[in-house]
Amino acid sequence: MEICDQLQRAREAGLAIERGSIVSAYWPMRDELDTRKLLGTLHGDGMQCALPVMQRKDKPLSFRRWRPGDVLEEASFGVAEPTSDQPVLIPEIMLVPLLAVDGDGNRLGYGGGYYDRTLLERRHGRGGPVVAVGVAYDAQRVPVVPHDEGDARLDWLITEQGFKRFGPPDRIWMRK
Repeated sequence: MEICDQLQRAREAGLAIERGSIVSAYWPMRDELDTRKLLGTLHGDGMQCALPVMQRKDKPLSFRRWRPGDVLEEASFGVAEPTSDQPVLIPEIMLVPLLAVDGDGNRLGYGGGYYDRTLLERRHGRGGPVVAVGVAYDAQRVPVVPHDEGDARLDWLITEQGFKRFGPPDRIWMRK
């Protein structure tokens, strides 16, 4: 199954992404799972889509609107970002890249801490609630990811093979 199909299955199982929701994703680089089709599908279904913008190394991410056909700028580390004329949006759902994820929703990122800072800030009351959805290949699931209090746990994981909601009430890996 494709990642778009698995996202739809997760929505049917309780992942609340409604028409008009603000959803952020990432523009893929290197070997990351490609989210461009997913972004197009979400936009077509009436969601407001956003991409992350790196500010300073010690700051959380901000997010700017993305629509199909928008021009992106190359930023630090070769990351593609929306241009500065796009409005800032505050996502309710964040589709998050990762290198590895364990069965408890602990993720290993790329070492900059941008997503962890952003999620922790949101979860501590600044900017409203947020749902963190890891998007990865099934092969990126591992038994244990080292973590500490500076790491933000995922709420959901979606791969091309299935999806999982971390924590109660559902801790079952859902395959095709």
